[in-house]
Formats: sequence, structure tokens, C-alpha cells
Amino acid sequence: LQMYKGMRPEHSEYTDYPGFYSYKYPKAGQDNSVVTAWSYDIKSRKTLRLNVPIDADGYMPRIKSTVDPNRIVVYTMNRHQDQLCLYAVNPRTTVAQLLIKESVPKYVQESAVEAIKFVGNNILLPSDRSGYMNLYVYNMNGKLQRTIGGKYDITEVYGFDAKTGDVYYQAAALGATDRQVYVSHKNGKIERLTDAEGWNSALFSGDYQYFINTWSDYNTPYVYTTRTRAGKVISTLQDNRELRQTIKDYGFCKREAFSFTTSEGVTLNGWMLRPLNFDASKRYPVIMHQYSGPGSQQVKNAWSAGSMGQGGAYDSYLAQQGFIVVSVDGRGTGGRGAEFEKCTYLNIGDLESRDQVETALYLGTLPYVDKDCIGIWGWSYGGFNTLMSMSEGRPVFRAGVSIAPPTNWRFYDSIYTERYMRTPKENPDGYATNPIERASKLHGALLLCHGTADDNVHPQNMYEYSEALVQADKDFRELLYTNRNHGIYGGNTRNHLLRQVAQFFMTELK
Repeated sequence: LQMYKGMRPEHSEYTDYPGFYSYKYPKAGQDNSVVTAWSYDIKSRKTLRLNVPIDADGYMPRIKSTVDPNRIVVYTMNRHQDQLCLYAVNPRTTVAQLLIKESVPKYVQESAVEAIKFVGNNILLPSDRSGYMNLYVYNMNGKLQRTIGGKYDITEVYGFDAKTGDVYYQAAALGATDRQVYVSHKNGKIERLTDAEGWNSALFSGDYQYFINTWSDYNTPYVYTTRTRAGKVISTLQDNRELRQTIKDYGFCKREAFSFTTSEGVTLNGWMLRPLNFDASKRYPVIMHQYSGPGSQQVKNAWSAGSMGQGGAYDSYLAQQGFIVVSVDGRGTGGRGAEFEKCTYLNIGDLESRDQVETALYLGTLPYVDKDCIGIWGWSYGGFNTLMSMSEGRPVFRAGVSIAPPTNWRFYDSIYTERYMRTPKENPDGYATNPIERASKLHGALLLCHGTADDNVHPQNMYEYSEALVQADKDFRELLYTNRNHGIYGGNTRNHLLRQVAQFFMTELK
């Protein structure tokens, strides 16, 4: 990546000539690092390679300690990422014993790998092997003890009380947009510990006698309460009463949940934010925001929902300019089971963009929406799907803003891309479904934004896509932010970026 002098911060060493930032980044289908695990004995000062079986191009995504100093757990995963193995390894003898071999259709979700917990002599392993993310409790010899869950996704694992056998977790049991905290007792009985619909999370004490519950919904800032392990409220730590008054004073608009069914028979969830002075007899331009990445959720009954979080502050700003703001989670997003999330496998971008187009078509049927003035925007995967949606073939978008988008998955890193796409050699047709290949079909005014030092989605994506647009004779605007990474922030940068987004829509949709 080429670096420049820039400002805030300033790199004076590049005052006259640009410099370079180089690092290892294996792209889809390219050679990965060859990984091994080692132990170092502090007393003998010996270094030993652990005898962990692993494919030549495999991964070791985690190494975890246990209560037994003679036993650590090393995770291995094949390159296709549909098989996860947990090995118990003695760091002194280097001998490895297979505890669990998890094999599921298509891919093991990264969130499941991250959520595995070792508590005493128990392993808590989330898995969607049943079609939903349930929780499987094993002993430290790899024997399955019990299964927790049902036809819903368990989304966080909080812990296991070894004394009682109680397992505490968060789940989307009431619906994809809701989260509640639950306990599963040893006898199989499940109890809900939180009472308010919305978004609940928990932080438990070490002995699992108490927990701090964080709750919010679309229009209510976080409320923090201390509760007993049975869910009884002991005290309210913070109710953000002052913030509730502040958002009222600033004219925040209320987010309203809705759902609709597409022409393909798929029911999608969304939220809508209308201007405070909304008049149902008028027709309003619409700005759609989405992310759309595998397992993600933008539509959740939580204060953090919205294009920039913070109670949807930026979305309220756009609504104050006379727009209706909408967000819809299409196929591939989370909280609705493995089939809904993994249906985009090997062809990411196709179904996601179709669902955003279907959203625009649905909105266009509403009497208060100007169907000829609908825009779409997103960042990263959301930027990618903005471009895919604007070039899907049905000309429903008048304008769009794409920030830091991947434009060809060959340019992105191996572990993320191949989880959903395998390699370009194995899946050439899937990789051919990308914005660059669709450049000639782009419809609507487009603003592209990218940081020149983006070490996540490399500027290569922007440069190659803009060249494709030029050769397709498509007009567009392009903004580059000097030395900024994928987050595009620092100094006045973020303020400038969001102002460009707002002004672009104000110009193109009115």
C-alpha cells in the first residue's frame, strides 16, 4: 500500500516521496501460511513442536488453556472450513488426542468457533448441525453429555455453573430481531431470565449468582440492571434518562419494524424511519441502508441498529432532510437458522442483491413512497451489495453510495472468502458474480468512497472497478481518503465522508 505525508496524523518521512506499507495477505486461492503449534518449557527452556494433525493448507484458529496444566486444546480446520477438530494436547509430551470432530454442511460459522468455552471438565460447543445454532455440552474426553436449544439460534454463550449444571446463554427464540437471556437446567428445563422484548445481553458474576442485564430496543437507549440468577431485578444501574430527553430534543425519529414477502416467496424483516412531520398524503424519497454480509444483522430491535449505530443518529439526520430511511436484512443474514444464512453459499451477492431490489419494489407500492426516488448505500460488504443491487438488472435505484467495497472476491483474503466461496479454481462461476463483471449494467448515479491505505479491502478493488466503469462508459463520482484504512476516520475525515453521503442523496433523490 502506498503511503503519503497526509495530515492528522502527518507522516513527515513521506514529505517528498511516497512510502510503502507491506504485510502478508493471502488472497482467495493463493498460498496460506503453513502453521504449526509449539510449547516452551520455562524450567527446562526446551521448545517442542506439538504433534497436532493438520492439513498442509489447514488452519489453527484457536489455542485454549484448560484447568489441567497438562492439557491445552488446539483447534484445527480444513481449508474449506466445513470441518473443525478439537485436540487435547500435552505440552510436555506433545501427544495430541482428538476430542471432537465437528463437521457441518457448507461451513462452520466463525461465531461458533469464537463461542466455544471450556469450563472445568466441560466443553460448550455451539453448532448448527441441526439446522439451527444449538449448544452441545461435552465432557473433556469428548463425550456428548447434553444438547441445548431448539428451532432457533443460540447467539451467545455466557457460561456453565459446574455446581448446578446450569448453562446460561442468549438466544433468538422469540424471533430473529429479538434477543433474550436463558438458563438451561441440568434436568432439561429452560427458563427465560429477561422479561422485556428487544435486545438483552448478560454479564455474569464468577459464581453465577448474579448478572448485569443490558437491554435496549429500537427507540430506547441502554438500560443496565443487576439481577439475581433467576432474573429478578435487584437494582437499576443506569437507565439513560438524560439521553432519552436529549434524543427527544434533537428530534430523533422512531424506528418502526415491518416485514414483507418478496416475489420469490421469501419473508424479509426490516425497519423504517419516517420524518417527524410525516404526511401520509405526500410521496417521499427513500434511502435504503444495508450490510447484507453472511450472518450479519442490521435489523435488530436494539439501540445499536442503524447505519452508524448510536440509536440511528445519522439515519434520523437523513430523515430530518425529508427522507424515509429503511433497512432490510435479506437472505444470507443471521438469526434465522442455517438454511437462511447459508443459502448464498458459493454465489455471494446474487440473492442478497435480489432481495434489496425486491425491497425497493415493495417500497414503491406504498402510497407515501416516490418509487422513482429510491437510493441505496452501504459500507464494506454493504458497499459490495450496493453495487450488486444497482447492477442487478432491474433499474429500481436512482442513486447509490458504495464505501470501501470488495468488487471482485479474488482480491479479498482467503479465510473469509473461501469460507463462503471456496477457491476461484473450484468455483469460477461464483467468482464471476461480481460488480466488475456487472459494470455495464450499472443503473443510477453512483458515489464511490475508499481509503487509500485500506489494508482490509484493498484500494485495488476501487481502482479496478472504476476502470471497468470507465470502459463501460458509465458516469460516477469517486472520493479517495489519503492514508485512511477501512474505517475511514481520523481528524475531520468521518465528518467529511458522512456529509458527502448526505449531500449526494440530497442532490440525486430530490
